[in-house]
Amino acid sequence: MKLHTSTWGEPTAERSAVLIHGVTSNALSWVRVGPALAAEGYYVVAVELRGHGSSPKADGDYALELMVGDLAESVPTEPTLLVGHSFGGVMAILAITRGVMRPATLALEDPVLHFADKETPARLLKHDELHYPRDLEAILRANPRWLPIDAEGKLASLATVNWEHMRQVFSENAPWDLRPALRDIARRLPTRLILPEESFFVPPDDVAAIIADLGPQSVVQVPDTGHSIHRDDMTAFLAILRDLVGSTT
Repeated sequence: MKLHTSTWGEPTAERSAVLIHGVTSNALSWVRVGPALAAEGYYVVAVELRGHGSSPKADGDYALELMVGDLAESVPTEPTLLVGHSFGGVMAILAITRGVMRPATLALEDPVLHFADKETPARLLKHDELHYPRDLEAILRANPRWLPIDAEGKLASLATVNWEHMRQVFSENAPWDLRPALRDIARRLPTRLILPEESFFVPPDDVAAIIADLGPQSVVQVPDTGHSIHRDDMTAFLAILRDLVGSTT
């Protein structure tokens, strides 16, 4: 399936970046990151996964293999930098393990590495469906470090959400455990986990195990941030990406 994308920068740029959003979000998640990377010389492609944003809906056809296959039709498959946020981290890891994408570097922002059952993601989605703020001011109150443009993008993404489709994406694909795949990838290419100090999706025991296995450089925890680190502290987020890409030169 050909997916909708937003792009910044010149397609002829020497460096490229592919950005993959989380569940219920869309390319507007990267509305500040995309232009900032383009200003640093990247051609940036922010994809919208099937069922999200302006990409086609696919009721009943949200298997992970199908969603990963979409990326091959829609984004540069050998980018300098691949970034996956939350469920986008699932997509990024699977795209690499399936040979769909071959990035030079990988950044995983608070990725959903492990669900042991279907009930947990279903519960998280139901909470967001019932309780996530649905107006600009409320989103900014809930996320005091976001800029208005971030909240506007989140509001726009929620307006396109079909919650039954999101259940198919997030909970019907569970359980999964991508921690072994992460370790394998990180041994082959420069990888960073970018986390808040307290992550629901990558709990302390997992952080300690990843650091013990892959080294202290593998994890960067950003103070005073939540799940959307790139919105809460874009300066720190971009600095981590620069360090990651720079480690290959």
